[in-house]
Amino acid sequence: MSTLSFHFHGYQPGDIVGWPEPDPLRPQRIEERHSPVVLRIGPDRIEGRNWTDAVLRTYGRMGSVLGRAESSASVDIEPQTLTWLLERDPSAYREIVAAYDVGTAGFVMTPPFHPILPHLHRQEREALFDMMIDFYSPLLRRSAGRPIGLWLPEACYSRETMESFRESTRQASLDHDGMADSLQEAYLVADGRQLARPPEPGRAWIRLETTDRLPAIVRDHSLSGEFAFGATTASEFAASVHGRGNGAFLVANDLESLLANPHQAERYEAIVRALRGGRVQVVQPTPPAEAPPSALVDYSSWSDYDDLLAGGIPSDTRWTGLRRSDGLVVARNHRDRPLSQLWKHAFTLATERVETAIRRRALQVLQSAGVARHTYVLRRLAVAYGRHWFREHFRAQGIAAQETDFARSAEEILGGKVDLEVAGFLARGYVLMLMGMRSDPRFWDNPDTRVTFQNVVLLSAALRDLAEASRLAADAGRARALRRLLQATFLEFSDWHTRGEFAAFQSVLAWETSETAWYASLESEVRQLSPLDVMKRAALFALGPGGEWPGGEPMPSADGVVADTGHIVGEAHGEWANPRWCEHRPG
Repeated sequence: MSTLSFHFHGYQPGDIVGWPEPDPLRPQRIEERHSPVVLRIGPDRIEGRNWTDAVLRTYGRMGSVLGRAESSASVDIEPQTLTWLLERDPSAYREIVAAYDVGTAGFVMTPPFHPILPHLHRQEREALFDMMIDFYSPLLRRSAGRPIGLWLPEACYSRETMESFRESTRQASLDHDGMADSLQEAYLVADGRQLARPPEPGRAWIRLETTDRLPAIVRDHSLSGEFAFGATTASEFAASVHGRGNGAFLVANDLESLLANPHQAERYEAIVRALRGGRVQVVQPTPPAEAPPSALVDYSSWSDYDDLLAGGIPSDTRWTGLRRSDGLVVARNHRDRPLSQLWKHAFTLATERVETAIRRRALQVLQSAGVARHTYVLRRLAVAYGRHWFREHFRAQGIAAQETDFARSAEEILGGKVDLEVAGFLARGYVLMLMGMRSDPRFWDNPDTRVTFQNVVLLSAALRDLAEASRLAADAGRARALRRLLQATFLEFSDWHTRGEFAAFQSVLAWETSETAWYASLESEVRQLSPLDVMKRAALFALGPGGEWPGGEPMPSADGVVADTGHIVGEAHGEWANPRWCEHRPG
């Protein structure tokens, strides 16, 4: 007899264009993009202020769908996404949490902000896993005795990433009562194509060839594609499952594949009924006592370009712009023209440099103040600021208001060694940097998108916060150095080619690393409003007109500083108020 499990991944990157709250200790405010769009789901017309808003307003359907197809699927919803859902649709939030609590849906964790974890420094990986465990801690306590899953963003895997997860679970077992067993018995969700050795048919479960032999369930890629994109009926899908013989199978997709239209939801319910009627057990993922050992390939993912697989294994080329197999720059077709992906490599380098500078500066401030175990303390500050930022979620889960008070937590963590205002800017800047590590900009082939704009806004704001912390700590020189870094990364991003950053590269096609290809990839997609590339446009928009950088330097300025960007190709089916570009209307 066969078993089949479904998994759905819920995540929306957001539409942040500004961070107007000057005080890091107060409740935080964001400026959201105003680009009205309508999504049609069958006869329903769902309006949103922006893409994120519209999609989140479809999530209210999920609770009822999971209830009717009870115990058939696990679901992960990224922390920021779940918190935004609470703001927009409290009843949908409560339904999802209730589905976890009663076991209608299997509970799977995922780190906040959806970064490609293997690309990050260990310090940031552990901070994100710490924040993840803390965010889900109320659910973890109520899920004792039930399987708990872990989904790495884009399923992008590395052994070092799992070592960071183990470090965070070890620390959480010391800091949180009643969660040790659940965390230690967690299973990983991945893709069968990520395995070093192709899995045997019907072998969804493996044990990783690591010291802790972590269980993992790997999806059937073709069956998952048939569910998400196919037009098969329920009986045809069931026949496809039966045709694979006996075994265990996983179908895993983005949550939008379930909520795209009411017919898809009905199709899902019909598929579950057809499978169960055909003697297939449709159950939430539950690790078996025994499973064959296997290894996942480092830097493999589940959503790389299908035409650039190395030996059938999807890597992280989509996010680096470089073939993992030989390091060559690739190109993609964007709006009927080839576009060099060299910009992705450059954007990766730029964000790494900002990440490194912010981490080092934060640790320097703590170390200079005499804070012991400063790397661990920085992780604790990130968790405390995460509670401050996600406070509505924690309050909804019954956490007392004082437990989300960053000022109170910072005093306890730092023991009064760091001025509270300095600690506030340091912690907010560090968390803003983590927010700016989202994978979304590099998922798409063109840089001029709302998600690239958002990342640059967040990273620019993070640099400014660390500069302000430096100024308050009487280190104006460090504040100026962070200003120079902003200049060298995002404000002068288009100059990287002439600076010789890519001189050592060869490319798949001769033109891909040429100056012409570089500038073509950075062309503004809103030239009627601004000639500036999206990196410079976003950084200048984040800084705001006029004013001074912490330490007294004047802010740079330029004409054409707008938050408008090109549309994302994958969002073209939305009925946009402005179909020509992704605007940001006043008001």
